[in-house]
Amino acid sequence: MSTTIIGADFSGAHSDSNTWCARGQLDGDGTLYLDSVQRIRRDELGDLLPQIPTPAVGALDFPFGVPRRFAERLGAVSPCRAMPDLWDVVAAMGLDDFIGQRNRFVAENGEPRRAGDLKYHRESYSPLHNVNPNMLPMTYHGIGLLHRWHLGQPRRWYVPPLPPGGPPSETVTLLELMPGAFLRSIGLPYKGYKKGQRARQLRDEILVSLAAKSGVGIDNLSDVQSDCRASDDCLDAVVAAVGAAAWALDCSRFRHPNLDDLADAQLEGWIYVPKQKPCRGE
Repeated sequence: MSTTIIGADFSGAHSDSNTWCARGQLDGDGTLYLDSVQRIRRDELGDLLPQIPTPAVGALDFPFGVPRRFAERLGAVSPCRAMPDLWDVVAAMGLDDFIGQRNRFVAENGEPRRAGDLKYHRESYSPLHNVNPNMLPMTYHGIGLLHRWHLGQPRRWYVPPLPPGGPPSETVTLLELMPGAFLRSIGLPYKGYKKGQRARQLRDEILVSLAAKSGVGIDNLSDVQSDCRASDDCLDAVVAAVGAAAWALDCSRFRHPNLDDLADAQLEGWIYVPKQKPCRGE
């Protein structure tokens, strides 16, 4: 039986023109075939996931939650105990209100990071960061999609580390996955491939070694290589899809929250990548 694979490099930009989505099928022998890699609007991604065949794994590059103290501020009236509670609260707000709440919170408390990011992904930004990059629209719009999906079909989704909504054959696993962190974990260049003098060279290095380093056979990577060389966003979508396929093949390779991490991860979200191997960056 094949598994539907989705990888999304998500953008919260006002123009809504910078999200890339890679879609494919992982067959029974562990080979990923990429059906399409293309720009997509946020609403198109929102419409796609409820319709894809199951079983499926989608790796999405946006924060699934916010730092606990900010979640507690947002949930002052309706407490946020886990991600779906937070999604409900944020979905009832406008973007300007969300940003205003963030600004007042940061003025009083600074810009905390999530517990899992602080412990395992120190290179990552807080979902409350708003300068180069501005994470706020991405976080707001991404959480809006999670709320929409969960509200419409609650049994269709498995959002680790929350419990699954239904049996594996009937669910879509949604992973928060940061492409740079995934590349780092499998020993590929994770800095400098987006911008800079060596960006194209580093993208080529990633493309040449992605299958071998990830353990995911990629049947037709050559079909999208030129687009990945031209656009780091396109490459990130492909890397996310490979991460989703790696999860489908063996999720035990990935770092999961331990008992001490679990309560924070169920509220704040958790970046899933394989347990780190010796790696190099640029």
